[in-house]
Amino acid sequence: MKKLRSKIVKTLKKEFTFECIISSRMNQVILDVKNIDFEQHLGQLIQQTQFIIDKYFPQREDHLCLVIRAIDGTNENKFKIWKSH
Repeated sequence: MKKLRSKIVKTLKKEFTFECIISSRMNQVILDVKNIDFEQHLGQLIQQTQFIIDKYFPQREDHLCLVIRAIDGTNENKFKIWKSH
């Protein structure tokens, strides 16, 4: 699982179009997003994250827990991407 998370972090850093800091901590992939209207862009952030993970890691044996948060600490959203069947 740790190996998968580090690969996901590396891939998201390469593919993600929003300006953010991507890391992995305590079984979570964390995206600290800069300079956006969090509420307005949250759907796009989740959709792009899901697309990249499904594209590059279609076979997953574990659920992934992701956290998207504003870098200033004002907003945060946690969600899961379920393991593949």
